[in-house]
Amino acid sequence: MQLGRKLRRFLDMKGADRLLNLEAAAFLALMRVALLVIPFHHLTKALERMPESPTCAKTTVVAVRRAIEMAARNVPWNAVCLPQAMAAKAMLARRGCGSALHLGAVKRDGEGLTAHAWLVAGGEVVVGEAGVADAAPLARFG
Repeated sequence: MQLGRKLRRFLDMKGADRLLNLEAAAFLALMRVALLVIPFHHLTKALERMPESPTCAKTTVVAVRRAIEMAARNVPWNAVCLPQAMAAKAMLARRGCGSALHLGAVKRDGEGLTAHAWLVAGGEVVVGEAGVADAAPLARFG
């Protein structure tokens, strides 16, 4: 029942929105595979090649955010903050928009250290906003 409803919702979208959501799902899959098979220090070189400087229209940032959030909820794997941030960074870079990917950590009592990633474009958090307030920044790419 829920799958049918999701499919109907997807088919009711405008063509451009449908393509953007498919692109987001494809980038989430690509980033998940990349994180599994490519050493992280090689990935950081690619992340640094996508600089933050060029600004982007707020409508583009919002559209990419929505597409990543929707795709992350609907892919058959757990799309956590790092592949989401990497996918959003790639999608914005394809549109000529700069962004900065941040990595941080949070120390919680009884849980130990928890990593978090978020993406900032134009001074606004694109993805990963939920854990930014608690996270201590450790690295920035772009």
